[in-house]
Amino acid sequence: MRHPRLLFVPLVMLFVLACGLTNGIQQMQQAVTQLPGMLTSMPTAMGAMETSAAGAQSSGNCPATPTSGGLGFGLANAKAVLTMTQQFTFTDGTVNGQPASTATLASGSAGTFSSLANGFSAQFIGDPCNLSEVTVTMPRVDQATIDQGIGVANILFAAILPPDVQVAFTTWLTQKYSKVPVGGQEQTTISNLQFTLKRTQASMILDILPAK
Repeated sequence: MRHPRLLFVPLVMLFVLACGLTNGIQQMQQAVTQLPGMLTSMPTAMGAMETSAAGAQSSGNCPATPTSGGLGFGLANAKAVLTMTQQFTFTDGTVNGQPASTATLASGSAGTFSSLANGFSAQFIGDPCNLSEVTVTMPRVDQATIDQGIGVANILFAAILPPDVQVAFTTWLTQKYSKVPVGGQEQTTISNLQFTLKRTQASMILDILPAK
């Protein structure tokens, strides 16, 4: 049973990011052997990432307090932290008439997320200062795509979710990801966010909207 181990994926990745290590999976494998010490250092790592995101938010000419009606976080935060990982690239455009920025896997991330290389996307939709929706699409055909899908989703949302929401989200995602049948879905509300996980014949779609 590999799912409990997957709870460590975002923790290991956050430690790697905070220390400025960008050598991909080799560094992650080394980090796993040092996990107890990493967990002790995690508050410092989280603080470094939050500081980077906060700086990006202010430099993007966004108000200190997001306007009501959205998810409560902006695009600048996501771009700043995810670009730092060197695993993602962003393309700006529109979705259904709204401003949007779409993240795809960078060419250098093929070794880390090889099973997701074709078909992965994360759309950050709406007001760049207060996004209205995030939609992540990931291939889902075998165990490798399950493991890597959970890992990359946790990396994505570690960049934008508050720490308490991230912990609850990680637990829910790890428990539900492999169990959703084709055509089915799982849904949960954490704080002010509604998470919906859907499965098609070949993909998993994770959608985040403001809770109703």
